[in-house]
Amino acid sequence: MAAEIPSESSRRAFVRFGLSGVVFTILGPGLFWLAYPLGPFAAVAVAELIAHALRFITFRRFVFPAKKGYRVSLARYVVSALPVSLAGVLAVALLRNRLDRTMLSLSVAAIALGVGFVWSRFVYSQPVEKR
Repeated sequence: MAAEIPSESSRRAFVRFGLSGVVFTILGPGLFWLAYPLGPFAAVAVAELIAHALRFITFRRFVFPAKKGYRVSLARYVVSALPVSLAGVLAVALLRNRLDRTMLSLSVAAIALGVGFVWSRFVYSQPVEKR
């Protein structure tokens, strides 16, 4: 069986997804670092709320637009993002007294990337139910 050549449209979608991933990988830890003077738990809450609100809007409008046939709902987004957010809170709880602000920001980012990768592989490898 020959490998299917991705269409130009799917290549562009992949590029948009990759670009948004890079932006939000930098934005989340940056927001956490900036909000850290509020305290580590307030910082993670502020960073998660702002980053995920912006990421949801970006996914709906830019990465997976409805006009291209994608269905990005708030409920689906929350299910996909919740484990990553919980991992960030848990990382702050475990590491806040052991690491300085910068190392905690980087550690939370690394943990979120790892959990996000594993969770995404699981979620997106599941078959889609036909309606």
